[in-house]
Amino acid sequence: MTSSLLAASLIIALGQSPESVSTEPAAPEGSFLQTRLSFLAGDTDFGAPDATTRFHVALDARTAELASGLRAEAGLSLFINPVAVSGAILQDNASFFGLRYRPSSWAPDERLALTVFPVSATRLHMGYENPVAWARISSMTRSGDDGEPALELRLSRWRWDAFVAARFPSLQNGVTQELERRLMLLVGAGVNLSPAFRVEAGAANLDLGPGSLPYISGWEGDIYTRGVSGRVMWRHGVPVGANVDLALYEGDPTFFERFFASDVYPGGFGAHVALEGSYVSQQLIDSESPVQGAMRKQAAHAAALVTRFKWDRLRLHALAYYRTPSFMVLSHPGFFPTGGALFEQMEALAELSATVGADYFLQDWGLTPGFLVRVTAPATLKSLVPQPMWPRSNPLIVRGNNLYSSLPEGEDRSPILTAKATARWDLGEVAGVLAELFYTRDPNQTTYADDDTGVAVVVWDSQDIVGGNLLLQVRF
Repeated sequence: MTSSLLAASLIIALGQSPESVSTEPAAPEGSFLQTRLSFLAGDTDFGAPDATTRFHVALDARTAELASGLRAEAGLSLFINPVAVSGAILQDNASFFGLRYRPSSWAPDERLALTVFPVSATRLHMGYENPVAWARISSMTRSGDDGEPALELRLSRWRWDAFVAARFPSLQNGVTQELERRLMLLVGAGVNLSPAFRVEAGAANLDLGPGSLPYISGWEGDIYTRGVSGRVMWRHGVPVGANVDLALYEGDPTFFERFFASDVYPGGFGAHVALEGSYVSQQLIDSESPVQGAMRKQAAHAAALVTRFKWDRLRLHALAYYRTPSFMVLSHPGFFPTGGALFEQMEALAELSATVGADYFLQDWGLTPGFLVRVTAPATLKSLVPQPMWPRSNPLIVRGNNLYSSLPEGEDRSPILTAKATARWDLGEVAGVLAELFYTRDPNQTTYADDDTGVAVVVWDSQDIVGGNLLLQVRF
C-alpha cells in the first residue's frame, strides 16, 4: 500500500517555479525547448504485491524576445497512468504558460513573471523543506472535477524577491453539496541580508466554504485555513545539492528537475544550513459544544532544520523535522468526524524525525553512491476519555492524509528505523538514473485478527520491510 502512495506522491506535480536559492545552472537566455521522459518504478515492500510504475512526459519551451525584454514560456506536464491490462489515463501535472519580462538594465536572474496554471497548481505552496511544506492541495475531501487553476505574479531582484498568487479550487459546499469556486491567496518574500544570509516569509489564506458534520443535522459552519511560514538560511562556499532520498520529497513539484540537475564539484568547502517553521490555524466545527454550529480554531505546527556540507567530492547531510498530527492532515480538514476539530480530551503526539547520511561523487563514472539512516517517532492520537464518535481506546498512528493505523490497546508508539543505500548515475546531459534500496524496521506495524470470541482486534504484524525505488530519465 505504501509503495503506491510513494509513487503517486512523488509524481504529483512538475513545474519550473524558481527557488530562492538554487544550485541548478541557469537556462540559456535565447529560445529554449526541452523534452523529458521519466519512468518511476517503486516498491516499498518487496513482500507485498503492490509495486507500481508510472511514466511522465514533460515539454518545456521559451521563446526568443517578443519585444524588448519580453519572452513567453510554457510547460506541458503529463502523466500516463496505467489502467487495467493495457489501458492508460492522461493526467495533467501542473502545466503552465506565462510571460517573463527583464529590462536590459537588470541582471540575468532578475525578472517580473506572470504565470498561469490552467488546470492545477500544486507547486504553489507554503513552507520550504518538502516534509514540512503545506497548502499544495486545497482539500482532498471536497475537491470537484474542475481542477484548481491559479495565477502567480513574481518579482525577482538581486537582493530580494516577492510573489503573490491566487488559486481557485472547485470545492463541494458541505451544506448544499454543490460545487463552488473558492479562493486561496498566497504571498511571500525573501531578502538576502548578505551573500551568506537570507530570510524568507510567506502567508496563505484558504476559504473552504461551509462545512457540516456528516449524519448530524444542524452542525455546520464556515471552514478556513490560515497560516504563516518563515525560514532563515546560511550558505558558505561552493553550492551543495540535495541528496538522493525519494521518501523525503514526496509531492515535491520540482522533483524531476532538481534531482537531475548536475551538482558542481569545483573542490573546496561548501555549507548550507536552514531553519524554518510554520504555524497554521484551521477553523473547524466543534462537535463537543452543546451549541449547534459552534466553531473552534485548531492549531498546527511544523519545523525543520536542514544541514548540508561538501568537501571536494564528499557530501554530508542531515535533516530533522517536527510535525503535529493536525499539520499532517491539513488538506483533509478535521479528523473524526471530517470537518470537526480534535476532541479536547485527545492526546496528540507530534511526529519527530532525524536523518543523517553521506554520499561521494565518482567523477570518472559519473556515479554518486550514498548511505543514510533515519529514526522517526510517528505521530499518534489517543482518546483519554471515550467519545461518542471515538469509542476505542487504541492509540492511532497518523502517517499522513487518510493514512492511519491502530496500535493494540494499551500500547505506545515505538521509533521507526530506516537504513538506505542510494545511487545517482549521471549519463552526460541526456540521461540519469536514481536508485535506492532500503530496510525499515517499524515496530508499529499492525493488522486485524479474530480473538477467541470471533471479534476482530488489533494485533502486531511483521516489523521488517525491504523495498526499493528506481527512477530513469532521458532529456533531449
